[in-house]
Amino acid sequence: MTIRVAGLLAAVFFVASPALADEAAPRLPDVQIVDCRTHDAAQEKADMALAMSALDLMQAHDIDKLNAMLPDLKTALGHAPDVVSHPEHCGDSVIVYSDELSDFMTLSAMIQGHEKEFGATKVEQREALPYPLLGFVVGWIYFEDKDFQSAHDAYAQGLKNDPNYHSLILEDTLALAALHRSPEALAQLDAYLARNPDLPDEMMANALRKRGYVLVELERWDEAEAAYKESLKLEPDNETAQGELEYIAQTRPSKAAN
Repeated sequence: MTIRVAGLLAAVFFVASPALADEAAPRLPDVQIVDCRTHDAAQEKADMALAMSALDLMQAHDIDKLNAMLPDLKTALGHAPDVVSHPEHCGDSVIVYSDELSDFMTLSAMIQGHEKEFGATKVEQREALPYPLLGFVVGWIYFEDKDFQSAHDAYAQGLKNDPNYHSLILEDTLALAALHRSPEALAQLDAYLARNPDLPDEMMANALRKRGYVLVELERWDEAEAAYKESLKLEPDNETAQGELEYIAQTRPSKAAN
């Protein structure tokens, strides 16, 4: 089976769901900054190390070792807070938990001129929290074991920390479809694409293929065909999209004559 690991660390940092916003916190355009939270830095570091070890096994497709690690991985995922990992206002600093330098630089530029509003004079970058990645890893193992409900539950836990974590959204699309919840899968994926219309070509093509897959499950053949064709504009030689278009051509019922 093809390993579904592309784009593991992709995320769009400055777009958050309004339903998850802390309305008491001051806001900048497209940025949410929340009050300082308590962090166990040592635990977070250990949880990230565990996630990275599991990621190596995923790349090797060593399912037996991954299943042996699953109890520890679930325990680590249980350390995840049930909130979005927004930048935090701590003392005179805004703390950005991200591995992307662009996140740090963008927020540093945006906070200039808002120092009085936030009571902060500087922005600090710290390592990204491990919990979205752990949600992906735990969900992936369950998906491989065909325990689709547990896979969805793990993906959902990871998405509480990062609602825009690309790989979580895409993998949860497959889990929900396997649970015969394709309308929910499509709604979640479409909301993600609406929030992030400028994804890199490879990520967008992958998302469009997942959209096509769910639309096939819903027997919305024309829309599925359009999604796969749109993905091929971005990745013209993708064999998955080409094969799915052949399947649609062979399976779609003939349109009734007027």
